[in-house]
Amino acid sequence: MKSNRTFKFKYSPVVWVLLSLVLALSLSGLAWNAYALIQNTWAGGVKIFSHAAMVVITALLIIFVLSVMVYGRYVLTDKYFVQYFGFIKIKTPIKNLVQITHFRKSDKLVLYFDDQKYTVIVIDKNYYDQFVMCVREVNSSVIFDVQIDGEDTPE
Repeated sequence: MKSNRTFKFKYSPVVWVLLSLVLALSLSGLAWNAYALIQNTWAGGVKIFSHAAMVVITALLIIFVLSVMVYGRYVLTDKYFVQYFGFIKIKTPIKNLVQITHFRKSDKLVLYFDDQKYTVIVIDKNYYDQFVMCVREVNSSVIFDVQIDGEDTPE
């Protein structure tokens, strides 16, 4: 039986504050420009167009930030490692994944790919083992490594 292959992002408090700040500024920008649009309906084309454009832009930014807050996750399928940053989706073939390293000192999980790229996995550390098992379930050739201070762990 396949285990759950979806892992929700665990944002740091700083990221939550920044996302909340962008959301608050976008909401105030939306309100301000909607008010200005209503007040300047008599003013003519350029003012109406600029305020309407800002209403649309801030509304799209609000939708994007909310999607990042709610739907940031990693999904492992039978063929792909998928990263969802809200509406933005990045698919990487799982066969390109060569190694997972758990750095103990910083307590970070890092995926290395065959094209010399890597990504740091931002999930709850209680799910690290489940994540590694799910990756190895899909691609058993992935090497798992644990390091302390950049050296191999003596086990």
